Amino acid sequence: MSRTTGRTLALLGLLQSRPEWTGAELRRRLEVSDRTLRRDIDDLRALGYGIEATRGVGGGYRLGAGASVPPLTLAVDEAVAIAVGLRTAAAGIVTGIEDAATRTLAKLELSLAPSTRDQIAAVERAMVNLGRARDDIDVETVTALARSIAQRRAIRIRYRRHDGEIVERTVEPHRIIHTADRWYLVAWEPRRRGWRTLRVDRIGWVALTPTTFGAREIPDDALREATTRAISISPYPVRARVRIHAEAHVVRRIFGPTVAEVIDRGATTELITGADRPEVIALYLGTCGLRWELLEGEEVRATLHRLSEEFAASASSG
Repeated sequence: MSRTTGRTLALLGLLQSRPEWTGAELRRRLEVSDRTLRRDIDDLRALGYGIEATRGVGGGYRLGAGASVPPLTLAVDEAVAIAVGLRTAAAGIVTGIEDAATRTLAKLELSLAPSTRDQIAAVERAMVNLGRARDDIDVETVTALARSIAQRRAIRIRYRRHDGEIVERTVEPHRIIHTADRWYLVAWEPRRRGWRTLRVDRIGWVALTPTTFGAREIPDDALREATTRAISISPYPVRARVRIHAEAHVVRRIFGPTVAEVIDRGATTELITGADRPEVIALYLGTCGLRWELLEGEEVRATLHRLSEEFAASASSG
């Protein structure tokens, strides 16, 4: 590889690594003159890369959308990460991209060095596919949400609530979260002036609006609480509140963030959870190995009494 080609690839790697660079930063990183930098930028543009000049003190550059999709420069760990992500997509978690993911994965693996392919194969051997999520996600919906987050544009959505009612909302999307075999959108709702955690599979359509918004800082604990509540409690018809005689970190380790909301009460911990059936909550409580009292949840209470009688009868029979 010539010195010029290597420098051009290094420039491309820098432009791909973050949204924008000043000319001074690029010259310093590449150890070149302003004239050489401009020439290398022109060379990349000639190859189809949409490199845009930005205004400001000294000017700058960013990698925009080109007329074609040019090749990426990938480090080994980046190639492995993309291959694993494509393998997951090909499994059909997000509908509409399975074939494209499979074709892209094949092209990627053919272009990689044998040592990199070996690393990908090792990771894939360690992966286990447990099947699709309970609700398929449309790729156009995810793409629209990701675009709105990147552009910080408010969106108008049609949303199916847990009771089946269809509502329309205008929200400011901030993050997409995948956990507990579902996808969630964390967004700020200006009308209610609060954070909302919305299931992506319940979003009927997404329309980007011209309105832009500034990034809002949501504390990690608030994000964790909002997401945990939405995942472990809100979607379910049966709910329970339990006092557990153990510290919060012990309860979190046993139940996990997708099963219950954990509230630290000092020597004890309050657990709020939900499920489709009371038997599910009874099973979790009965097998957690901790001492507890049920504070709220009459369906769960009745189920616990019934199951205890059935277990006792089964244990004494024979």
